[in-house]
Amino acid sequence: MALLPDVFIPDEADANPFAPIPADWYEGEITKSDLKVTNDKAGKYISMCFKVTEGEFENRMIFTNLNIVNKSDVAVKIARSDLKAICEAVGFVGELEDTEDLHNIPLMFKVSIKAETSQWPAKNEIKAFKSTADIDDIPF
Repeated sequence: MALLPDVFIPDEADANPFAPIPADWYEGEITKSDLKVTNDKAGKYISMCFKVTEGEFENRMIFTNLNIVNKSDVAVKIARSDLKAICEAVGFVGELEDTEDLHNIPLMFKVSIKAETSQWPAKNEIKAFKSTADIDDIPF
């Protein structure tokens, strides 16, 4: 038995703050990025946090990983393509040495929902990136 310090009223509690947001294009920015080692220690990935900055889901965080060193050439190709799209979306030109150079610059990102499995709940995934200047070309 656990005696609660205060009375808990379920109707007054917020819904799951990590529930997926609807699939759509969102305006936002990268707020954090880190280079991490894969679980098998054979690769590296960039862990990125995107924050929605406009609309109903303002301040929600969406996370993505870019496998920049991996035994799968396809995973690396996808990661490099995504990183290129991010650079173009934020207007970065030149040679990227530090992902912090991509932080806090407005961009658009397309969010999808990965379906729930027996092991994991449904979650958001980022599928594409565009400049906010291209907002007129995005089908909403």
